[in-house]
Amino acid sequence: MGLRISHVCSRWFEMSRKTIEERLEALERDWNWAKPIIVELAKQYDLQKPRVNPMKYCKDEVDRKIISYLIDNLGAGTTEIARGIGLPNPAEVGRHLVGKRLLRIHKQSSDEGWNILNFDPAMREHPISKEKKLRAWWINLEDVNVEEFKKESKSDKH
Repeated sequence: MGLRISHVCSRWFEMSRKTIEERLEALERDWNWAKPIIVELAKQYDLQKPRVNPMKYCKDEVDRKIISYLIDNLGAGTTEIARGIGLPNPAEVGRHLVGKRLLRIHKQSSDEGWNILNFDPAMREHPISKEKKLRAWWINLEDVNVEEFKKESKSDKH
């Protein structure tokens, strides 16, 4: 009796294995057929994850200049930003002002679930610009709606 049960179980397993393999092959064929169509539809409809306008976190012109500088340069240290946006005494006072502003913007955006700014204390190479910077703030362009920010920045100046 023990032999019959094990024989039936092994036969069922072999049939089941064959059925599973056939189904997997069918799924692979269907996926290979559907994948190019899905990719083309995604391109046509420009499917992207939502992005945030960082203007939402800017209180004044200094904040807008800081974010604009980061968008244009992808990343920078606080002294470099202070010098770039024309703050007085960038090495002493300007960098502290920029640092406080960036921390506030980072905290506000993080509280709402956005990852628009990243601080990296180590010497790292930016994935896009390939530029190495020490203790730099990097802007995450995947989460930022740059066009909307620039359009709103221009309308505020006029």
